[in-house]
Amino acid sequence: MTDFAAELARLRAADRYRSLNLPGGIDLSSNDYLGLSRHPALAQVAIAALQNGLSAGATGSRLLRGHQQAHAELEAFAARYFDAPRTLFFANGFQANYALITTLIDRHDVAIFDSLCHASMRDGLHASHCRSLKVRHNDLDAFEAALQKPRSGRAWVLIESVYSMEGDVAPVAELLGLCERHDAMLIVDEAHGTGVFGAHGRGVSEGLAHERLISLHTCGKALGVAGGLVCARADIIEYLINFARPFIYSTAPMPLQAVLVQKALELVRDEPERRERLLGLQGFAAERLKMAVSSPIIPILIGEDAKAVAIAHSLQQQGFDIRAIRPPTVPASTARLRLSLNAGLTPDDIAAFATALSPLLETP
Repeated sequence: MTDFAAELARLRAADRYRSLNLPGGIDLSSNDYLGLSRHPALAQVAIAALQNGLSAGATGSRLLRGHQQAHAELEAFAARYFDAPRTLFFANGFQANYALITTLIDRHDVAIFDSLCHASMRDGLHASHCRSLKVRHNDLDAFEAALQKPRSGRAWVLIESVYSMEGDVAPVAELLGLCERHDAMLIVDEAHGTGVFGAHGRGVSEGLAHERLISLHTCGKALGVAGGLVCARADIIEYLINFARPFIYSTAPMPLQAVLVQKALELVRDEPERRERLLGLQGFAAERLKMAVSSPIIPILIGEDAKAVAIAHSLQQQGFDIRAIRPPTVPASTARLRLSLNAGLTPDDIAAFATALSPLLETP
């Protein structure tokens, strides 16, 4: 039997203990990349929907009475928005990833996944009992070599479009080409790409065909709400509706959640200046921090867990809400600060942060 107190004491001794802390100071840690979570239009649409009689809860699973008009309207809108054959709305991205992998990937199949894939994908692979192959991060040659190995079932490639701890971008188009040549399917987690990347904010996979592509667009990051939209061929969506246990046996998301997600997508479409501002802030941060920046996520490597915690605490005391990221979220000896930019920041905010950070990095 696990000794819970002893395990918690072990975490404290290793500087890996986690606790819940309320937000405070300048936001340098959330995933609210476009600043939509507090957009007045979301509050207005929520008030109007509730005043017009929208129910507070779904009251059941989607296959029972929980399927509401708001869910149907969101899925139809999202299919048009993402130029996808069909979409399916889940309560959150973790549930959607887990459902995709445990439902679609048969135990006779092989899953080829990037070494830095999210925990939701890894948990899904563990539960699916399929054969899995981990490949070097963003290494096209490694993916192709894995795809060329003998197999009895279907091959699946699993990636994130923008990696949540590294902030780098996957070669999605090239990987889809490999899948086309080697008769495989590609699952792309667009959690940190949706709203930020693509000509219209539809993610790194924007404009790619969906025959072999399944994309997951998380709604709780740049969209500022909650949920996960799976975009795929019609037969895949129908299969998920009929066989995905996390979908079938979960109460449907609140109808209001669907209303807010649809409005958030409209805001991404109608206010491109938010993406443009974010891109400008990325360039400014790269200059001030003297780092290469590929996305709003900027990892500042520290190495030692204790030092990462100490630096984060010092910055928080100075009014910067940034958090230390430690194993097992990242590999051992790569503890870091995860600087996450958002469109509500100013160049002065970033400059002040860089000034505060510099002497802390030089301290042994």
